Amino acid sequence: MKKRLLCLACLMTLMIWALPCQAASPVEWQLEWMETGELRETARIPGYVTEVPAGKEWSRVQENDDVVYYRNVQGWSEYQSYDDGLPLIINENKNILYSLTTIETDPQFRGDWFQQIAGANELQLTIEVPGFIVTSTADQRNDLLSSWFFAQGTDLGSEGLILKVVRVDGLVLGMGIVTIGIILAVLIFYRRLKRAQQIIAETFAMPPKDDSQTEEGSK
Repeated sequence: MKKRLLCLACLMTLMIWALPCQAASPVEWQLEWMETGELRETARIPGYVTEVPAGKEWSRVQENDDVVYYRNVQGWSEYQSYDDGLPLIINENKNILYSLTTIETDPQFRGDWFQQIAGANELQLTIEVPGFIVTSTADQRNDLLSSWFFAQGTDLGSEGLILKVVRVDGLVLGMGIVTIGIILAVLIFYRRLKRAQQIIAETFAMPPKDDSQTEEGSK
């Protein structure tokens, strides 16, 4: 009887200890990279995490038991100047027609707010990009959307390379297509014009003179 009571007490203790862990929600962090180059950043934080960002760029809304912070950033250069975002290193190699962007995590990052809210908590990271994904280490991918899941936010820093993205400059590409189209149209028109001139020349050409008849007439 005592053994049964002891086992029952241990089971109840385990259940009571496990319930808060099951109920705990992960920190959800999302980056939406727009066609314009602007970034939309959203951090959904469970109510039990009370730390707030020091930066004034963030706006805040309450959604049920979660607190959602969001902001717009002009581009990757501006984003890397903040110390309250994700631990990312961005390298952009821009060419005339396209650009190659490499996104890596920074193991030396010491952003206080990220460490406070996600460092010891479960983290779900989502990044949406406006281009062709060449390389992705995501746990889940859906077209332009990549998602990672970490038992602790501190694990993100050691992930290394997470994305390589190729973006084509739509304006330059459009101008190139229009230019090529004009060149082809001019070439086709020129070839048809030359052919028409040739047909006209063959149709209305004077018949060649007969030299033998000319000699007999002179005699």
